[in-house]
Amino acid sequence: MNKEIFLRMSSWSQLFFLCLFSFVGLMIAAVLTVVIGQSTGTLGSLDFMKAMQVVQVVLIFLIPSLLCAHLFHKSAPRFLKINKPIDVKFLLLSILLIFAVQPFIAFTGHYNSMITLPESLAGVEKVMKMMEEQAQTLIEKMLTTNSVLVLLINLFVIAITAGVTEEFFFRGSMQQTIRKICKNRHLAVWITAFIFSFIHLQFYGFVPRLLLGALLGYIFLWSGNLWIAVIVHAINNTIAVLTFHFFHNTPMYEKLENFGVGNTIWATVVSIILTGTILAILSREYQKNNPQDFTI
Repeated sequence: MNKEIFLRMSSWSQLFFLCLFSFVGLMIAAVLTVVIGQSTGTLGSLDFMKAMQVVQVVLIFLIPSLLCAHLFHKSAPRFLKINKPIDVKFLLLSILLIFAVQPFIAFTGHYNSMITLPESLAGVEKVMKMMEEQAQTLIEKMLTTNSVLVLLINLFVIAITAGVTEEFFFRGSMQQTIRKICKNRHLAVWITAFIFSFIHLQFYGFVPRLLLGALLGYIFLWSGNLWIAVIVHAINNTIAVLTFHFFHNTPMYEKLENFGVGNTIWATVVSIILTGTILAILSREYQKNNPQDFTI
């Protein structure tokens, strides 16, 4: 196969193939899930669902991003920005950022969950709530355990695997391709964050996931290193898994879920101030290291 054909393709074509490869991965994952699940009699088991979750995200997100990076760019590692050493200062600030933003994310999530649609869309709202409840039930089944080994497996599936595959696809491939199309780095961050949130199909968590997606987008943009976004994504998911494991079905769990709302609104104020401060520092680092992006 002549790679020059792909190298000459437009950014729109690259985005099309990225989505096409992802769709093909989805179809393959669906077939594998049914075939393997029925042949082994494990289709409904939690262990099988966790194993297939890893297979699915690899086929839907990781392989398409790696394939497109290889086909459409002379150096896949350079395009994906995985070939440079990690800036420790930037990494530590980014980790601090993901902890600092948690109360604000909880605040937005609380009010997002209270959104009601017009009466004319009552049927749509009913379907969305049902999907949300089913997703929540499944997540609770997957995360509920007293075993340290199962907890480690959960962290691998939900934190590490998701952190790697989703960041390679959304930030490493999609955000950069969209940026080449729209010629605007901020627009690329927010469009990608919108798609990232939308694709999870959870309306009542759309806003906080949109903000987290944008946060990861800016971390990737400003750091110029995909591994930092991967680590921060994994840490964010780890926080959720560990919070559920240690506090679910206790009075503390609801308090932590709503920390930043009601009597703890002060935490959201502090969160916004800290988040804004860290973002400003990271932005200045980016401006200092990329002066060409700010020249007239």
